[in-house]
Amino acid sequence: MSEPLFLHITDTHITGKGEPLPWDDHKVDIPQIDQTTREKELALLLARLAERLSKKDRQLDAVIFTGDAAQRGDLDGHSALLAIILCNLADVGITAEKIIATPGNHDVPRGTEPASIERYKSFIETWRDAGCITPWLDGIDTGTLEPDHHRLVGPDNAWAIFPVNSANWSHTNSVLGSPLKDVWSKIPGLIDDHEQAARLKQQLDGLIRFDMARVSDDQLENLRTIVDTTPLSPTGHQIRIAAIHHHLRTPSLREEVKPFADFTNLELLRQTLRERRIDIVLHGHKHSHAAQRELIYDANDENPRRILIISGATFDENKETDAVRTVNLQGLPWTPAVQISRFGLLRAGTELLSKDDDPISLWRPIETGTGSITVQGEDFDTVYHRACELAQKDTTLIVDLDLPSGAAAGIPSEYPAPPSLEGAARDRWFEELAKWWQAQHSRLEKRVPYHHGSRLNRYGGVFDQIDRVTTLLKGKPSSRAIAILIDPLRDFQSDGGDKENFASFCLVQFRKRDLGAGNFVVDVIAYYRAQEFRKWWPINVAELRALQLNVCKGTRMVPGRITTITADARASGTKPTEVLVPIIDRWLDQHPGRLFLLAAHLAGDASGELGPNREEVIHGWMQSLEEFDQATREYNDDGVPFAIEGLDALASYIAAIEPVGEDLKAFLSALRGLEKANRAYQNTNKERTDFENWGARPHLERLRTLSPKLLGLT
Repeated sequence: MSEPLFLHITDTHITGKGEPLPWDDHKVDIPQIDQTTREKELALLLARLAERLSKKDRQLDAVIFTGDAAQRGDLDGHSALLAIILCNLADVGITAEKIIATPGNHDVPRGTEPASIERYKSFIETWRDAGCITPWLDGIDTGTLEPDHHRLVGPDNAWAIFPVNSANWSHTNSVLGSPLKDVWSKIPGLIDDHEQAARLKQQLDGLIRFDMARVSDDQLENLRTIVDTTPLSPTGHQIRIAAIHHHLRTPSLREEVKPFADFTNLELLRQTLRERRIDIVLHGHKHSHAAQRELIYDANDENPRRILIISGATFDENKETDAVRTVNLQGLPWTPAVQISRFGLLRAGTELLSKDDDPISLWRPIETGTGSITVQGEDFDTVYHRACELAQKDTTLIVDLDLPSGAAAGIPSEYPAPPSLEGAARDRWFEELAKWWQAQHSRLEKRVPYHHGSRLNRYGGVFDQIDRVTTLLKGKPSSRAIAILIDPLRDFQSDGGDKENFASFCLVQFRKRDLGAGNFVVDVIAYYRAQEFRKWWPINVAELRALQLNVCKGTRMVPGRITTITADARASGTKPTEVLVPIIDRWLDQHPGRLFLLAAHLAGDASGELGPNREEVIHGWMQSLEEFDQATREYNDDGVPFAIEGLDALASYIAAIEPVGEDLKAFLSALRGLEKANRAYQNTNKERTDFENWGARPHLERLRTLSPKLLGLT
């Protein structure tokens, strides 16, 4: 998925007539040497920004304007700003339909009535009539709500932007009560000096005019509908951005002393943003840049939601560095982050300068010290990707996953399965792999003594721990419903030597919770001394869900939360790990008949008379060769999967058939050679040098060459 890129512009304060920008020290006036203008410098900045984006082959997905185009009530600033944007950003994808515009307090005529056509006439004629996305306006949008006029939704619905109008009461005259209103307008007439009277009237008007920031109940209710009817992203969380002129919090330590300096209904607005699951708020007004994460709690002071508030600066002769900024959404759809780049004004002939801020996570827990980190969620894909990202940090990682109660875990959509597997075949491959790790018996136990199912169901070779847990939970809730996978007498050495070989999966506890009316939920909490997340963790989750379903079967209990606690979390990328037990070895436990069928097919029986599974058996073998190839190409310190027992069984079946033909004899020789090389590797410490001296590849290449020919695939 491409990374969406937005340009945020705010508080330009232009007129279209050449608003002076007194940038230089002009002590004398010289013909044709004039101070530059705000319009000229903004146009140059946007032109250079477009040039830079074009060189990088980047396009803008939207321009977000958060108010105050105008300066000192000159509303021609609206049309001037729109023209500058369209003229300079057309080559990087910006049309009017990709501009979000919301009015600021300087964009509405002073003294006009709230919710009046006079208040919004210039804003509508410039932005809305051109086709830009504008907020729902009080007194104007009184007919049928048209949500698409008030939101911009990205491709695949991965993001959505919602403008909000906070200027409906800006520069509004207060209502005077009697007797003051009866004499107020007469006061200037008490002065004979007309100039003094005019100044007095201006001062009196200023006393009753308030620059109020407020969002009406009607707009909040319509915003609720606009957001809730927005199509959702099919994968991951939709990033929702609100664009508003006034600040939700002051972006600096600078004090502003005036009536109505902040929103009058701030908490109501904050709750609306929280409940509508807004992720980012862009605003202007305070002429200062900041990016601050805000926690907004519900009415009970619980369930906080974190919102990133980005305040945009303006530019003048003293502030040149933060004129506009780009907002880049990274890591979509599962691990979203925001990277802000700030662009300053530039002098003619000089290069555009920018400051790239560090990315700000929209989901990652706020970390303090070196303590544990927790990631929570209901969507398996989202939790999986976030856990993988957090596993790259040196910390204890706790993952809480709330799957639908009756569902199996399944496979994450981007799990690094073999590339040749797709759709149902990919799902079956993952399901069989997870089931193997939970099987009660395995012929591979001698080589894989930490096999999970054996430890849980036949601890010490005899004791069924899961049966004990099930019996316990059929009674009252008990904290003793614990199963362990480590046997100190079997696994530990007195000196703690390197030859200790025991499960990373250490123990699992089942917790029964009362839902009322005789119904219960069973949570499962598993502890891992170490865990590789990209490939191992989904298998572990599938195991834990299978255990939950097993414990709950035939009772009024349902599976609940799955929690994994990992002391040493890591994410090794896409390289194979020991979790990927080769298909040929798993067949020995799960489908032993397939090994005989494969031997028969290799020996020349292509008729299919040996069973309906011929295609599946042949595909499984070719898949095994692909997995062998991948495993031998790159060392992984989390363990490299390799086959032994399955190869031995297949070779024995072929030998029993008494192979005829040079190709089959060469195949059998290569098969034995690969088995021997793998057994030799098994007896090493499996360090990188052991991997490099493995010696499996020549035999593997021979098998890959001969298999298609023997199986009739060429």
